[in-house]
Amino acid sequence: MRVLLSCLFALAAAAPALAQPGWASGEAIIEAELVSDVAQARPGEDFHIGVHQIMPEGWHTYWRNPGDNGLPIEIDWTAPDGVEIGEIAWPAPIELPLTDDIMDYGYKEEVTLPMPVRLDAGYEGDSLTLIADATWLVCEDICIPEERRLELTLAVGDEAIRDEAGYWYIRAALDTVPMPDPAIAAELGQVSDQIVLALSGGDFDQPEDAVRELVFYPFKAGLIRHASSQERRTVDGRTVLVIGSGYAADERVQSSRGGVLSYEVNEGGRWQSRMVEIEPALLVDDMTLDDTVADVTMPVNYIVILLLALGGGLILNLMPCVFPILSIKVLKFVQVAHADAGKVREQGLFFLAGVLASFVGLAAILVGLREFGLPVGWGFQLQLPVVVAALAVLLFAIGLNLLGVFEVGTRLMGLGSGLADTPGARGAFFTGVLAVVVAAPCVGPLAAGALGLALTQPAFVVILVSAAMGLGLALPFVALCFAPGLLKLMPKPGAWMVTFRQFLAFPMFASALWLVWVLSIQSGSSGVLLVGGALVALSFGVWALGQSGPVWKAIGSLGLIAALVSTGWVARLPDTASTASVSVTEETWSPARVAELRAEGRAVFVDVTAAWCVTCQVNKVRVLNQTDVQAAFDTYDVAFLRADWTNRNETIAQLIRDHGQAGVPLYLLYPVGGGQAQVLPTVLTRDGVIAALDRATRR
Repeated sequence: MRVLLSCLFALAAAAPALAQPGWASGEAIIEAELVSDVAQARPGEDFHIGVHQIMPEGWHTYWRNPGDNGLPIEIDWTAPDGVEIGEIAWPAPIELPLTDDIMDYGYKEEVTLPMPVRLDAGYEGDSLTLIADATWLVCEDICIPEERRLELTLAVGDEAIRDEAGYWYIRAALDTVPMPDPAIAAELGQVSDQIVLALSGGDFDQPEDAVRELVFYPFKAGLIRHASSQERRTVDGRTVLVIGSGYAADERVQSSRGGVLSYEVNEGGRWQSRMVEIEPALLVDDMTLDDTVADVTMPVNYIVILLLALGGGLILNLMPCVFPILSIKVLKFVQVAHADAGKVREQGLFFLAGVLASFVGLAAILVGLREFGLPVGWGFQLQLPVVVAALAVLLFAIGLNLLGVFEVGTRLMGLGSGLADTPGARGAFFTGVLAVVVAAPCVGPLAAGALGLALTQPAFVVILVSAAMGLGLALPFVALCFAPGLLKLMPKPGAWMVTFRQFLAFPMFASALWLVWVLSIQSGSSGVLLVGGALVALSFGVWALGQSGPVWKAIGSLGLIAALVSTGWVARLPDTASTASVSVTEETWSPARVAELRAEGRAVFVDVTAAWCVTCQVNKVRVLNQTDVQAAFDTYDVAFLRADWTNRNETIAQLIRDHGQAGVPLYLLYPVGGGQAQVLPTVLTRDGVIAALDRATRR
């Protein structure tokens, strides 16, 4: 899940990030060392060590729960026998808001992460050496993973001798580690998609105005929506915090309720800060929570997301991959508009039901895969060549039907095109389903932003946003059904309808052709051959079924079976590298090729893309293929590598995950002289790319 939230962080970065001085040349961003509160340890006595980090201005690292984006430090220890190193005692974090919807927890400027060390009483050496292989993520406008081997050698003797500098680093850190307060009783539960934290005892036995600035930091991500407001209430004499539920709230409420509670308390007229560790019990009493959650309305940003999704759904009606499907129902409108207005309204409602059911179903699949930790995004099904092939065959079949090669009632109905073309409620419902299936890769900027944000939210938000998008897609069609005045404007049925029906077949064929192009990138010429064979078999089969006699019926059925087998066989083909045309400056990406080019002293640009990614294609046409941008690559001698993720590819998927993303597009720019890759914005601009190339090639 976190990689998903990291992707949103990258989407939120609307301009190319500027590297700190020294970053482009590969210098470490964080100064780090191991410190100890003793210069000499005594066997049988515990002491503390710590990782001391100093960060440049504007950079930060992460707490044990990094929030919506980032990763905590990981340490692999090497220590002599008889030395046991405990877990990190995490100092209290600070909030690191990135946008209105993304909140991280971590540290700025300087931090020491202390750990207890137990030295066995029987330790016989006169010294000990501790080695920490540490990895962490440090972020500003960009995030850079760093690895460091830190080493510390301490003397061992009959008495413990303090190391003054290390002692005060560790002492200061331990003073900020939240400790439990046994006087405070806490309970936590989930009500109406809100997390409710009830507090009593200790400081919370005082008057309400004696405690302020309450903030709860959970130990585990997914319990709360980190960027949500934390609203304080008083219910049944207890102080209650009401917080938006996180994406894994159902599981976390049952198993991971612990966290840190931050607040201020008035003592003798002075406000004192408190940070206490709490492990709330499960809220199981009959507390009346109606008052608690009654006026917790949907935040404005949720409303904006829903409006974006609605607008994105409306725009889908203009997409070439959706219009052919909708044209089927327009044809049906013309047929029944002057006959039965009630039947038209019924078709509109069933079309709406089909669209909403499909959007909600697809959203439920996404949520389920997300809960299993799989990095998926909208349109993920088009990474399966067999799905692309099946859609191409289906759209081709609908085109044949519109041309009159076969009519509804033949056995082709089993393919699904008959369902979409069937008169009445069933046909309207399955037309809605088909519209959603082919609309997935055509999600435009408005809907993409809404879906991207929604996928970081709890499941109910994903469902609502998907339903809003479906409503937008269906709205013009449904409005036409319920507008008698508009229906009367439609021409009366006549001979012209035959020509109109046949004309609508060609947008179907065009959509099928586009899908065959996508398949050519996924499965190469073999995939095109198989789907071409399926189209020929389909055409022959429906023609044979139209002939008279049982022999022709049997031959036609065999043709349809051959079409199904040929389509299904696409799933058995191996993935192929992209065969998309490339310019003379482009090469196929591989980790080895990146290393070779960097060893030559060149900057490297990596375009992680996919044929079904609309934003990728827009960036390619409007930015990367433009003359001035191509000239800049030549002028700065920047190598251009393309990583094609049209098919599932674990190596490319790992590259995406390594850079905190969940999908494409992803643009990486490796500077000359070493150093980590810069992640460019998702929506490219010509000036932005040229400026980034200039920065990456400065020596």
